[in-house]
Amino acid sequence: MIGPHSEVRGKNQQPGRIMLNFSTSDVKGEFERIKAFDAEVVAEPYEPGGGGGMLMCTFADPDGNYFQLSTPWDPEAT
Repeated sequence: MIGPHSEVRGKNQQPGRIMLNFSTSDVKGEFERIKAFDAEVVAEPYEPGGGGGMLMCTFADPDGNYFQLSTPWDPEAT
């Protein structure tokens, strides 16, 4: 469960401090699906580290907290 805390108010002033990451084999498809809900796009799908086939993207929730989608990490691909 992820939920609000009674003592926290307003937008997150440090949205990169903690990021929730969801793994999916279809980053581009899920990016488009979530973007269609008018989610705030922080970073469109990209390959972190310049390659290797892994994809990531980043959104911000209504409070400014970041969450990411990424392909499953494959240590054999690095």
